[in-house]
Amino acid sequence: MVSKAFRKCVEIIEEILKQGYRLQIPSTHIERIIKLHIGADKRTIEKYTRMLTEDFHFLETTAKNPLGITIYRIDIPTIEQHVSEHMKEKLRQLTLLDVRLRGEEVNAEKV
Repeated sequence: MVSKAFRKCVEIIEEILKQGYRLQIPSTHIERIIKLHIGADKRTIEKYTRMLTEDFHFLETTAKNPLGITIYRIDIPTIEQHVSEHMKEKLRQLTLLDVRLRGEEVNAEKV
């Protein structure tokens, strides 16, 4: 089972890619996306930024400018790996659900 936080991080990455970022993105834009799609609280922004960079490694720090803006590199291979693992898990769950439903249909026909 994949957590809601992981799914939200994937949604953030999807939004980043929708907005046209392919290689790098500044921290100010990450913060804006988190504010719009998840929440504007300072702790929420810090939490999701930390998850994207440290926990899931979807983003990697490339540079910091004197104004305090961090430039992140978007790590597409890592993102694809995590998402494919998530999809495999989802497919396994669907398969088990299908087996249960088919078993119930057979039992219903016998009655």
